Amino acid sequence: MLNEMIRDNYDIQITGLKLLDQYFGTKIYLAETQSKQYIVKMLPLSVPNLENEEKITRFLTQNGIQVAKFLLTKNGEGCVKTDQMQFHVQEFIKGTAYMVNTAPKWLMDKSALLLGQIHHVLQGYVEMKTNFSRNFFDPSHVNESKQQYFQRLDQALEAKNTSLTSALKERIKHLERIERFTIDTDKLTYANSHGDFYIGQLVVQDHNVTVIDWTSACKLPIALEVMMSYAFTAPECKCGEISSEGLKRYISHYVKHFYLSEYDIKIIPYLYYFQQIICHYSPPYDGIPNTYKPICDLINNLTNWLYENTESLEKELQR
Repeated sequence: MLNEMIRDNYDIQITGLKLLDQYFGTKIYLAETQSKQYIVKMLPLSVPNLENEEKITRFLTQNGIQVAKFLLTKNGEGCVKTDQMQFHVQEFIKGTAYMVNTAPKWLMDKSALLLGQIHHVLQGYVEMKTNFSRNFFDPSHVNESKQQYFQRLDQALEAKNTSLTSALKERIKHLERIERFTIDTDKLTYANSHGDFYIGQLVVQDHNVTVIDWTSACKLPIALEVMMSYAFTAPECKCGEISSEGLKRYISHYVKHFYLSEYDIKIIPYLYYFQQIICHYSPPYDGIPNTYKPICDLINNLTNWLYENTESLEKELQR
């Protein structure tokens, strides 16, 4: 069925279709013709504005950012939508995709520079939908989440599920910690961004780096994405501890192309800790795809470290 839809909408004759990955309703295929390879990404209909990904990547290409190019349908559209599904087709990029926390030093520096370049270039793009706005960082948001976890904790206790009980208590502990944070969103620098920029979105060939997967592109606090990309890329974060010196080096490369205010840098530990606790996978973690389990474990370790070290990291970043 998918073969036929690709043929009918893109006028491409597929000779082979292989499922590469699937997670949370998304399926990624490698499609082959007699002469070329493509990536086909099928997403749930709940993912909004899928057609924008082609427009964003075209703009980035025109402004010197290396991204995977999308094919337009015969009707000139960036994706195909039906009542049951939506998908798009993009060029296949040959290269290496590094695992979390395995970047060599040159790629660490390149990642930071590239993120700054992306934020700089996307200033010229139309304003995107804002994620992580004032309401997200409001303490009432934390309280709502905490009440949901208390309900689940009661159920776990009643079922005598000791492992789930322990995991839920730990999440509640973190929620009570971040509930005391004061994050002034009026002082944060927001900008158009990739939305999920980390080492898993970089394809490397001969020191050339292509940035893939722009589905989550949005306007967000740039300090958050700087911190996320560093934490998931740096080998020194592998054991769940954040190196202030490593993060400062990453920031120093980023700001060669885009601006971080003193407040952005000061609030980075709180911002990242808050976002991860609210958005992190909810225990139990049984249903998480294998490809995401290393990230899940890393986030658990990083948030446990931040529980004890948020204030000290803030001080180190300001030195």
